[in-house]
Order: sequence, then C-alpha cells, then structure tokens
Amino acid sequence: MPAVIAIAAAVLLAAGCARTQVAEPAIVKFPRSEDELQFLDALHQQVVVTNDDAMHAFIIFTDGKDLSTDYAGRVEVAKAKDWVGRDWDKPAHESAEVGWMAVAGCRAIGVKGGMSMRVFGPTPRYCTKELVFMGILPLRTENQSLSGQEFVDFLNRLGRAQKFGKPTALQGEGAQAGVGVIPAGAPNQLLDQSAVEFGLPTGAVRMAPPPPPPEPASAP
Repeated sequence: MPAVIAIAAAVLLAAGCARTQVAEPAIVKFPRSEDELQFLDALHQQVVVTNDDAMHAFIIFTDGKDLSTDYAGRVEVAKAKDWVGRDWDKPAHESAEVGWMAVAGCRAIGVKGGMSMRVFGPTPRYCTKELVFMGILPLRTENQSLSGQEFVDFLNRLGRAQKFGKPTALQGEGAQAGVGVIPAGAPNQLLDQSAVEFGLPTGAVRMAPPPPPPEPASAP
C-alpha cells in the first residue's frame, strides 16, 4: 500500500508540474523575419511565450534576421550562442523558462553581473536575478514563465538598456531622472505577475483592473 501511495503522489506531482502548451503560437502564424511586426503583435496577445517564439525573437534581436526555417534550426543557433546547453530538448510550443531567456538577454547586451555571476558564469539563476535587479525582467524565478506581453516588454527593455544604458523609458525629453519611469511588471501595463506561474492553464491570466476614476471636485 505505501508503494501505491508513493506512485500516485509522484504521478500527481508530475501532472502539476507540466508546463503550459500553446496550440498555435505566434511563430506558427508569422514565421518570417519580414513579418516581425505582425509576429510581435500576435505574441503580445499570447498567454505565454513559447520556446520557439522566444528563440525566433532573440535571433532577430541579435542578428537582425532569423534565417532558420524551423525550430531545430533555431535551437542550433541558440546552442551556438550559448543561450541553452548542448543537451537542450525542450518542446517548441512549451512555455519558455525565464532562466534561459535571461541568459540570452544577458549575453545579447553584455551584462556582466555581480560577483556570483562573474565566478559561476551567466547561469539561468544568476542571469534572472541580475535582470530582475536591473528592472529589465519582472519579478520571476528562473523556472517560471512570461506572458507574451511581458516578453515583448522584456525585449523592449533589453533594447533600451543596450542603447541608452537604462531599461526604462522616461516620459518627455526633459524628464528628470526617475520621473515617469515604469518598472518592469507594473500594474495596468503588464499582465498580473502572480498569474503567469509555472504550468498555469490558459485563462489563469487576467488583466489588472484599471484605477478608479477620480472623485469630482465639490463646488465652492
């Protein structure tokens, strides 16, 4: 009996840890580099970013064009760029782990990190921590996921950090430092952070509610 209970518990645990699958991700609808705007628009509406989506986007980000014709080709590019390990075998349409995307982001813009990252290298754990600290990633662990909207914001922040040294946008040319800065994962800008978790089903993600309207001013 104890053995049966242990087996049942293991099955339930494995089922609970299954990652989200996307039936028709953005990369399937818009596979060409020339369709980048349509691809990003479709990805923006997607509940999670998949491995194939993320690799396609990162290749365009770093190389300007994705010459790969399929997922296997993109995986080879990712391995060559050290975004993922040589033993990578994750499914194309499975939700991408933040860890490998953080490694790709750090390598893409040359983030060196702190002492731990310099000693142990750009590992998924340390790259995730570094990009969260820099305000480029919303608060996540390396095993969690990003919604499509969060991933597009992640790419935008990487681009701004690469170009300007700052991941956040300021409102207006003459804005003072820190004024108008939108933090990564801010409410009403991105999907609810707590909802994009490891293996959550579609529909678990919800938009943050809009702020209440201001009270009307009373007449003097």
